[in-house]
Amino acid sequence: MTLLRVGTRGSALALRQTRWVIDELRKRRPELEFQEVIIKTHGDVAHDQPLESSNWPVGGFVGAIEQALLASEIDFAVHSYKDLPSVGPEELVIAAVPPRAAVHDVLLTRQAIDIEQLPNGFRIGTSSPRRRAQFLRFAGVETVPIRGNVPTRVQKMETGQVDGVVLAAAGLERLGLTASHMMDLPADRFVPAPRQGALAIQTRRDSTARDILAALDHQPSRRAVDAEGSFLAAVDAGCHTPVAALAKVSGGGIELHAQLFSDDGRDVAEGSETGSNPSQLGAGLGQRLKQQLHVTT
Repeated sequence: MTLLRVGTRGSALALRQTRWVIDELRKRRPELEFQEVIIKTHGDVAHDQPLESSNWPVGGFVGAIEQALLASEIDFAVHSYKDLPSVGPEELVIAAVPPRAAVHDVLLTRQAIDIEQLPNGFRIGTSSPRRRAQFLRFAGVETVPIRGNVPTRVQKMETGQVDGVVLAAAGLERLGLTASHMMDLPADRFVPAPRQGALAIQTRRDSTARDILAALDHQPSRRAVDAEGSFLAAVDAGCHTPVAALAKVSGGGIELHAQLFSDDGRDVAEGSETGSNPSQLGAGLGQRLKQQLHVTT
């Protein structure tokens, strides 16, 4: 018997994602045994600290789990890929990127609304600098900082603390959550966070589990998130930078569409490029948008 210890956050979404990965691995290797190790990250402890706080650490939702990996306290970890910094510890690798789920955002509201005619004073709950910047284009709309796991944020909307809340479609689908009214936000206008909807299965570079985990790797999904991650690294974006990127893979080609906002979200550089090398594509578009935003601001 081979026992693999898997590190995860304790939220309902993190556990659902981790157990999906375990189930998929068991299908391929029935002899494997797994032990879930729940690890509290900075984001789990600092419930009320805004993401844009100067004290918010890089990798606030993954740092403690990566430290457990480095200390060999766990054998692998399952992350929401968008939570990982663009550059991680050299000793760790992403052993697999499973097939990507839905990439777009969803606006949940208590009443049916038209996205083009949001009422004056409409309050949208979001802790994301990217989502806040994207809604600045709507006059009279207010964004309200909101923290908590996915069910908590849905509840805050349903109890009237905000009029609407923006969440990733993938998280809602994985949890099977719905609301009175749900509107898919078009990904070409509301470009998602880099690597949104993807999972990252992380382990140590020298781990014997690496080959086992690689069975779940989906190359088109990996190529897409590699392009988006390369863009993220090129613009040197931290947790507080409003940035969006989405890559579409078709055959050997990749189309990358991205948005880079000023820190206050009021100026934006936006563009697309196509190519076949994920790293070169992301780096090239990142440099171009950085220059473009510098000219704008």
